[in-house]
Parts: sequence; structure tokens; C-alpha cells
Amino acid sequence: MEGMIKGKVFLIRSERDYYKINKPVILIAQNTHPDIVIAIKKIKAIVTEIDNRLCHAAIIAREYGVPLLMGMENATKEFKTGDKVIVDFNSKTICKIK
Repeated sequence: MEGMIKGKVFLIRSERDYYKINKPVILIAQNTHPDIVIAIKKIKAIVTEIDNRLCHAAIIAREYGVPLLMGMENATKEFKTGDKVIVDFNSKTICKIK
């Protein structure tokens, strides 16, 4: 994936959180869970702490065509639900914006 995506963060802490997504978001999680499928159409991009081409997030991203940024250590600690961010897939960064 190339380019950038702007949006609001939705932080996933447990599989129950997927049921709370009701508008387009940038999903941040340690890794994803099969329950992501119920919200996949509302996810603009996925950012994970796990970095593995065979992890669940990588498979889901390829299957559904959702942009994915993996290996973002401490992302679940640095960002919270509602933060506005830019995910830059060229430089492999995620930054808060105002």
C-alpha cells in the first residue's frame, strides 16, 4: 500500500469492541480477531503492533483489500479512540493531527 489515509482512531482492546464500530475508522489493535469481519466495511485502515505476514490482520487485510500497517510498537498505548491521525504507508508512520 502506498499513500496516506486520514481518520479517527478506534482502539481495540477485546473482541467485543468490534461490535461498537459504527462509522469509518482507522483500527488500532495489538492484532485482529475473527470478529473483525462484522465491522470490516467500516474500517479505513488497520494498524497493528504485531508484524507478521501470516498473522490474522495480514490475512484479513489481503482478503478484504483493507490497507494495513504492521509492527507499530506501542500503538495501543500511544493512541486512543477518537484521536485524529494520518497513516503514512510510504514512511510507515502514524501521526496525531489536530
